[in-house]
Amino acid sequence: MDAARSGTAGRGDGDMVTVGIDLAGYTSTTGACRVTWSDEPVVELLPARNDEDLLAAMRSADRTGLDSPLGWPVAFAALLGAHQTGAALPVRSGYGAREDGRPGLGNRFTHRLTDDVAWKRTGAGTQRPLSVSADKLGVVAMRAADLMERLADGGPALPRDGSGPVLEVYPAYALLQWGLLPAGTYKGKDGAPARAVIVKALEDGLGFPLPEAARGRCVRSDHDLDALVSAVVARAAALGLTDPPETDEERAAAAVEGWMHLPRRGAPLAGLRG
Repeated sequence: MDAARSGTAGRGDGDMVTVGIDLAGYTSTTGACRVTWSDEPVVELLPARNDEDLLAAMRSADRTGLDSPLGWPVAFAALLGAHQTGAALPVRSGYGAREDGRPGLGNRFTHRLTDDVAWKRTGAGTQRPLSVSADKLGVVAMRAADLMERLADGGPALPRDGSGPVLEVYPAYALLQWGLLPAGTYKGKDGAPARAVIVKALEDGLGFPLPEAARGRCVRSDHDLDALVSAVVARAAALGLTDPPETDEERAAAAVEGWMHLPRRGAPLAGLRG
């Protein structure tokens, strides 16, 4: 690990390095970003052509924010097991109601506990997390599982709850928590104006400008911007400024299903420079 880290640009003794990866399912739309948190932070957008590029980036970091589910719903795994063996199928159950009495998120076959907790915590409303078990997001999670296994390099499996070198992030929800998500979408070719607003807000909040090339790429591509946000969330997690699983139920689920680390609402971005 130390040898890999020695290649990071501008790193001094004691400087933390975080990496963010906006993971896609084996396509060219993956983004990777590395931030070296020195007195004058260094932001680099990294190659993300294949798994080897991503593993090299992850090995260069103290913490990596991975924009992908790190597991599947426990109830979904039980459903598959019962179906394969011909046993009685488990009963479908939902999550608890929101504070206003409206239903919780989906059901326990389609969504994980962390999806429900994050959706309620952010107040994301119609912006619901995709289902890792019943949507194309499953392909991304398969790739993430392979990266996690390869990163472990034959040792114990890396924790899925974010307590190890890799944590699960959701950039759009992170922006909601920071109050930086503008109206409308920041995704796709029509989202460039919104991305420009987000990049400017991140620069102002963090207190340092992005390199011109990185700024331009983050405005042009939501994948590069999500990678940057993921690296910033990884820094927040390293400083204890994200919400970990708290209850026994959350901790048990996070160990298997993964846990989405959200920045604490109201925590200023400027605090990440400390």
